[in-house]
Amino acid sequence: MNQAERLNRAMIREIEKLGDIGPWHDALLAVPRHLFIPNLAYVSPDDDESYIIDRSANPEKWLRSAYMDVAIITQINDGECSIMDAGKDGVRFTSSASAPSTVIAFLSLLGASKGHNVLEIGTGTGWTAALLSAVVGDHKVTSIEIDEEIGNRAAQNLRSAGYAPHLVTGDGAEGVPGKAPFDRIHVTCGIDEIPPQWIDQTKRGGILVAPYRRELVSLVVHEDGEATVKHYGRARFMMLRSPKDETPKRAAI
Repeated sequence: MNQAERLNRAMIREIEKLGDIGPWHDALLAVPRHLFIPNLAYVSPDDDESYIIDRSANPEKWLRSAYMDVAIITQINDGECSIMDAGKDGVRFTSSASAPSTVIAFLSLLGASKGHNVLEIGTGTGWTAALLSAVVGDHKVTSIEIDEEIGNRAAQNLRSAGYAPHLVTGDGAEGVPGKAPFDRIHVTCGIDEIPPQWIDQTKRGGILVAPYRRELVSLVVHEDGEATVKHYGRARFMMLRSPKDETPKRAAI
């Protein structure tokens, strides 16, 4: 067993202390997180001091950080400046690899299983799309990312891990109607309102999980198109982006 495998198994053990993670245990084993972490990134723990990781300068620190239960910032200011500027005044975090325990909490609520047709809003690094692919089959996973550069990197990451979900570059608020209806919709970015397109594209009886108004919520869509919402506590995520910073039309829930 190599160092990455040891670190991955240790990370899984820590996540399992929070509860049964079902099929996501094997998915985590199958999809090493370090394959989705860029060579230069910014580690942002909740309680400790943030720091930059540079694979070329310190590969051991980079690898260990990849398997910590923390968010890792992968883009700042929409990619218009270097990650080395992270932490400076005026810098905005615009893409990240979410903390593993948070990812698994979302996926556990999603309840996706083999054969489900799944839409992911916000591809990011591609790690969550790979985890979904490991459980439901990559031909059943569609992931949409608004940032073309991020989407291209995610595609490379997914190929290196051996997965090939359907990737789309576009406005996540619009969903992907050509692949609908979806049994499950997994949202990886913060939202203040639910786009009506997501409800329309969810199969009746399907589930949508999202960071809604800074809370983790799940929605079950009923036959009449209405949704039942359950709240599961605080969830802080980067907000849904739209083309040219325009605000897409959304319907409140």
